[in-house]
Amino acid sequence: MSNKWIILILTLLNTLAAQTSTFVENPGYINISADTIGVPIYIDGSLIGHTPLGNPIPVLPGIHHITHHPPSIQDPFIQYGQTKDVKQIYVMGGDTVTVHIETYLLAQQLSQIKKEYHLKNYIGISMSFLLLWQLWIIAN
Repeated sequence: MSNKWIILILTLLNTLAAQTSTFVENPGYINISADTIGVPIYIDGSLIGHTPLGNPIPVLPGIHHITHHPPSIQDPFIQYGQTKDVKQIYVMGGDTVTVHIETYLLAQQLSQIKKEYHLKNYIGISMSFLLLWQLWIIAN
């Protein structure tokens, strides 16, 4: 009988000492929209959902990174931040920040960067062959 009372008292003490709310401080909110339906949204590397998101997302106050690419993408143009697809925002407690992600323009920008990268590689390779050809001419 005394064990039941001890368990009851410990349970009541546990509920009194428990955390009363999800957030210790007043949360901030991020309202995210995109120009395309079905775009995956990642906040600080975690998948939040796909657009359109119905309600603002509650977050802790501070700096957050928002993107539509998963953090495990192996594309070097995305991985090393050569595009502006990662939005860094600061959210204050009780404030709502609105972010719009333009995936169409980012896809075009990524395509343009890849074309420039390949063009630079072709120019570098052709300059190397030209140098070798001139050295071969000089050697003969």
